Amino acid sequence: MPDKRRPQAAAPMTAEDGLLLLQSQALAEEEEAKMKGEMLTRFLKDKLAKEECSSTLNLHKLRTQWRTVLREVKDKELRQDIEILNQTFTRVMDCKDSVIESLATDLEEAEEQHAQALRSHLYNIDRLLQLQRCRLMYLEEGYGAQLEALKMELEAERYGSLSLRGGEGQQWHPLAML
Repeated sequence: MPDKRRPQAAAPMTAEDGLLLLQSQALAEEEEAKMKGEMLTRFLKDKLAKEECSSTLNLHKLRTQWRTVLREVKDKELRQDIEILNQTFTRVMDCKDSVIESLATDLEEAEEQHAQALRSHLYNIDRLLQLQRCRLMYLEEGYGAQLEALKMELEAERYGSLSLRGGEGQQWHPLAML
């Protein structure tokens, strides 16, 4: 059978052993602290990388949303500008239409006045022509009457001179009077 031995009390440590033990504990603690530091550094680097990635993604999202907001604002401004320009264009077109209508009315009135003036002028010309024809007819009648009177007077003188000569048988000649 095995002998039973009493556990022996820890052998007293020597100062060197104590110092070695303390150094190894300090070294172990230092290694442990170094590993904890490295883990903490790795953790913080990973966290920083994730934060940078999230920051980049969020910045992209923020820029996209900001562009959307700016587009909506610009769209609203452009739609207002288009509405204002449309109203201005409509107002200008209405003014131009009214000017065109006014000019068309003026043109119709001017053409009507021209036609009336032309009719009046032609009527006056016709009256003047009629008056001139009447005057010419009266002058022709007067001329004809004077001619007839002169012929009769000449005939009377001719018969009178022939009867004074006694009918000698001479013929009357128009130049004989001269």
